[in-house]
Amino acid sequence: MSLATVLLSGCSVFKDEPDSRVQRQQVTLDIPADLATPRQPGKYDIPQSDMAVGDVAETSPVLVLATASSSRITDESEKLARVMFERNDLTGDLIPFLQTQLTNYFSAQDIQIKATDDANLNFETGWIKRYRSEGFWLWQDEQQLDEARYTISIEPRPHGRTAIMSVSLLEHRFFDKQAQLTKAAARDSEVKLLNSLINQVAVSEIETAVANRDRVPEVDLEPGLNSAGEPAFITPQSIDVTWSQLEPVFEQLNFTVNDINRSAFTYYVSYSKPGRGMWATMMGREAPPVLPIADSDYQIVLQRSAEGTVINLLTKEGKPLAADVIVAAYDPFVAAIRAAKVEL
Repeated sequence: MSLATVLLSGCSVFKDEPDSRVQRQQVTLDIPADLATPRQPGKYDIPQSDMAVGDVAETSPVLVLATASSSRITDESEKLARVMFERNDLTGDLIPFLQTQLTNYFSAQDIQIKATDDANLNFETGWIKRYRSEGFWLWQDEQQLDEARYTISIEPRPHGRTAIMSVSLLEHRFFDKQAQLTKAAARDSEVKLLNSLINQVAVSEIETAVANRDRVPEVDLEPGLNSAGEPAFITPQSIDVTWSQLEPVFEQLNFTVNDINRSAFTYYVSYSKPGRGMWATMMGREAPPVLPIADSDYQIVLQRSAEGTVINLLTKEGKPLAADVIVAAYDPFVAAIRAAKVEL
């Protein structure tokens, strides 16, 4: 067989074979008059409906956006404009916090709001207006499209840690036929207002967090005497709280913790006077607090008292430091507490 013959025969190998599958076609049977018509499958038949034709939204529904750290989406948020708020460190007492945020938001928008119950949990807003800009530049004009009033309710749970906030459209007036609200558009307008209120809460939380970060902690630590009449520091905090907050203070004072005895509330530490680095000097940073004690090993022992907690500064042998040393160490301790941003 020649090479040409092989090449020609090889073409048939790559040739598309015809589709051998039988094309199914619907066959209509001619049924004699004296025979019954066989049942036809009705699996995909569209049933008749007497329901009225409703409006279909042209855009996706507006979603409830839980942007505040205290806010949570509820199960009904797809149908209703509502959100759950939880008490946290940034909100404090939840209900007064939410009432304040409502007042602040509508005051900033120059919109009236009034409580409709004695507990200040249900509110009605004044008219909230929408405008459309028409024209160009100097000839631009604002045309009012519509205005609406809403009800806002706060539903606290019995435990007081959570509350549901809901927004409902109370009344709507339109001046442009295109501004007439469908049922879906009314729900969207409720959610938009609710999202604005959630954002108000979120901004307030951020402001509180920044203020807490920059706030100089109040120091309640005072020089005093322990039950044995020996000089020590006294804080109104409980012994467990004091124990949990001392290590950041040690870092500021340049103490090194060598060992601890949690059952006896005792720290075994080493002290060395901190030096101020070159970069800290160039950057103008404050010098670290320096204690009026020698570089050595010490014990710091906590004791319960009627006033809170006694902090004893002892030598490595367990002897109390002199009264004048405790008095001189007070200011460095206060500076370290503020730098560590703890409450003692």
